[in-house]
Amino acid sequence: MKALSTIFLSVLAAFMLACAVVLTIDGNLARILGWYRFEPGRPLFSDANMERIDEVNWMRISDLHDRIECERDENGVWWIIYPFRDRMSEQAAYGILNFTAQARLVDTLPLSVSTDKERAREFGVETSPIHVTLKVPTDESHHTTVARYTLGNESPWYESVGDGQTVVRTNYLSTDFYSDDKRIHVVTGNLRSVFQNGLYALRDPKPLHFHPQQLRRLTIARPSHPSEAPLSLERSDAKAAWRITGPIRAAADQPKVDKLISSLASLTALKVDDESAVELPETPEYCIELESEGSEESPKLLIYPSFTSPSDERQLCYAKVTDRPVVFTLQARRAIKKVPAYADIITAVTSVPVLPEQEMAGLLSGSGIVYIDELPLQLDSLRSLLFADKVDVKDISRIMLISGFSSAPLFLRQIPGNAESGVQDVWLYSAEGQREAEADPTKVKQLAIGLSSIPVERVLKDIGPGEDAGAAMRSFELDRPDYTLVMVPTPCALRATLFGQDMPLLRDRSPRTFLIKRRIDPETQRSMWVGMEEGGNKICELSTALTRQLSTRSTYWASRSLFHFPISALQHLTLSDGTATLELQYDYIGDSWSGNVNGQDVSPQINPHRSTFYLRQVQHLQVDSWLERGDPDAIKALLKPAFTVTLDLEMTDYSSAEAVVIEQADDVSSSGMPLDAGTMTNKELAQEMLTEKGETDEAMRRLAMDALPVIKKTYTLEIAPSGADFFYGRIRETGELFILNSKIGKALLSAGLLDP
Repeated sequence: MKALSTIFLSVLAAFMLACAVVLTIDGNLARILGWYRFEPGRPLFSDANMERIDEVNWMRISDLHDRIECERDENGVWWIIYPFRDRMSEQAAYGILNFTAQARLVDTLPLSVSTDKERAREFGVETSPIHVTLKVPTDESHHTTVARYTLGNESPWYESVGDGQTVVRTNYLSTDFYSDDKRIHVVTGNLRSVFQNGLYALRDPKPLHFHPQQLRRLTIARPSHPSEAPLSLERSDAKAAWRITGPIRAAADQPKVDKLISSLASLTALKVDDESAVELPETPEYCIELESEGSEESPKLLIYPSFTSPSDERQLCYAKVTDRPVVFTLQARRAIKKVPAYADIITAVTSVPVLPEQEMAGLLSGSGIVYIDELPLQLDSLRSLLFADKVDVKDISRIMLISGFSSAPLFLRQIPGNAESGVQDVWLYSAEGQREAEADPTKVKQLAIGLSSIPVERVLKDIGPGEDAGAAMRSFELDRPDYTLVMVPTPCALRATLFGQDMPLLRDRSPRTFLIKRRIDPETQRSMWVGMEEGGNKICELSTALTRQLSTRSTYWASRSLFHFPISALQHLTLSDGTATLELQYDYIGDSWSGNVNGQDVSPQINPHRSTFYLRQVQHLQVDSWLERGDPDAIKALLKPAFTVTLDLEMTDYSSAEAVVIEQADDVSSSGMPLDAGTMTNKELAQEMLTEKGETDEAMRRLAMDALPVIKKTYTLEIAPSGADFFYGRIRETGELFILNSKIGKALLSAGLLDP
């Protein structure tokens, strides 16, 4: 009896030991017990195992010929550890994990069908199998299996996900994870598409892995041209601009550098091969080295000369990275598509469906594949082709343009406004020796922006460190420029008194000077403009889009605003078309109108809203362009104007306000005490406050305004059609000629201020 109990306990202990071994190695007891039931809709593997899918850090994938083992490191990066160490494709790794976790049983084929050798090729579990094993760690050196299966072909069925609309593809699959079951199952998901090219898909097709924001230095060398110095780009932090630091020091074209970085980050190989399986050319075409912040490694991408694919005539090239023993096959350039016949083009265009704007943009931009020959890898491709660094009109207080073609320079200066009170900045100009007048702010802005936004035609010469800049300037005749443009930055507004002296809290910037010369290109014998910034390191051929803005003519800079008067100044508004004359009187305080036509009172018929709107249109009238005073075509057309607008104005003259304040200030002390040698009088106080631009006493200001003179002015605007799509105009009192566009001219002619 004791012997029987001993035998029973021994068998039970052996069984339990076997269960423990199987549980440790294989991850489940169903191999022995066979209890798992395959039911449609259930997960392929148990819920307990799938809850640990995120812990999987080891997998083995094999087919009939190859086997690859992969492992995930402590940073979450998957690596191929057999047959040699290489980076694994993240897309393939997470595709396998997601398929395993989400696979649901759709159906199970009968055993007789599953083992039918004649139909084995249809199912693929024996003829073209993919074996997958996933494990999770139990300790530092041991793993336990949570899933194992053999993937067959894609099945012809589609399965609904349960919402009544969405269907998913399905796969044939078998598993011996629970028992020695020969049946073939149909499960949801389509993992087979990952292995269209065998186990190649497991290798990471991206040669480079880096974070674009952390990239600090980029070096591009051409080993095939050993005499050519490498091209280096650097930036101090993620927000700083890229600058070229070698072989010259220059500003970089930020959009093109960003395009290069994003292209390198998304670069994807068509194929990844073992290094021993590919015969590479001796010398690479390019060597690209990337240095990132906080990283000790600086991966290098070697790109080899292109070749033609013998199978499909595509232009391809090989590439390598220094930290992976594989060779990548990349697209070298786009294939040249044959243009179909004209009739075929019409048919294709008319048959294309109307796509949303975003999809159409994606269609036009191509497939997203990176072509090596389209990467900006040369100095001329990455350097900035802007004449100057950023020039902001808001940071400029004065501009001077000296021209060799004019006897008088152009002066521009800014009168700052006040944002709180809504007062706009005003630019004044002085040209051709004339007194200052209001300038067209758009012209000033165009000049400032043009310096740093209009690309130059090309860079003619780079002036390296220690090189004689004077000799370079003389070789391009810039020592005798046709134009000298000086821009004075706005002084620092934050100031303090230090040791009795008024000093800026921030260092004031120095003026910027640009030298421009028109010369004959010795190679092409054509005329061109060259220029450089004084103290800069490059001489450029300038675009005519910029040089056309260099003018010292008064008519170029004059403000396009025709009149400058407040509405309150209007006394009479007279409109005449040669046959009838409408005379209007305006009461600003009462906001009312009265008037007559050819002496007959029409006050009740005047539409006050249209009249006020018309007046405001005249007040803000802008010309299209100014003409020379002797323009023969304009003078001929205006011999008999089609329409005239006459403004009678009465305006207060504020030009002598400061003098009146000082003159009327009492000769008594500002404190009201008797005068003595150290006391300042009101007159002296007023003079100091006005000349120092301080705050003026409001009472004195009102006193001055009460005594200010009134100026009476009359402006007569004459308008005549040109015979083209614009109108000629003239201010009769000043003789200024200009052009009005057709829309404004017609609006002035068809006033319609009287109701029927």
